[in-house]
Amino acid sequence: MKKVLFIDRDGTIITEPLDEQVDTFEDLRFLPGVITALSRISAETDYEMVMVTNQDGLGTEYFPEEHFWPSHNKMLQILSNEGVRFAEVFIDRTMPQENSPTRKPGTALLTRYLSQGVDLDSSYVIGDRVTDLELAK
Repeated sequence: MKKVLFIDRDGTIITEPLDEQVDTFEDLRFLPGVITALSRISAETDYEMVMVTNQDGLGTEYFPEEHFWPSHNKMLQILSNEGVRFAEVFIDRTMPQENSPTRKPGTALLTRYLSQGVDLDSSYVIGDRVTDLELAK
């Protein structure tokens, strides 16, 4: 079974602006040292990396997709250029008040992936919010 690092995006890999939406290239800023650290993890360990992120209202008038994808794809391209590749990227689009089972800390978004065999005792969640800690449990 594979060992996995479930990694949050905003506030963990990239900075999170005050409006909590990285929806422009100007908003895309990596946290200090994160590219180097993720690159080393990729090169020196046997962990598979999976991104798990809540993007409140993605695809709505509040957060149009055409604002999200360019900076998100640029982030993935920059990381890939440094040897950091995510086996999967899971994006929940719901709002917190919807209490969706797919939204972190819920695991419904990960059901198919987890069913493929994950060594949960040797896997970790890396994030910056209480919901990430709850997902780890």
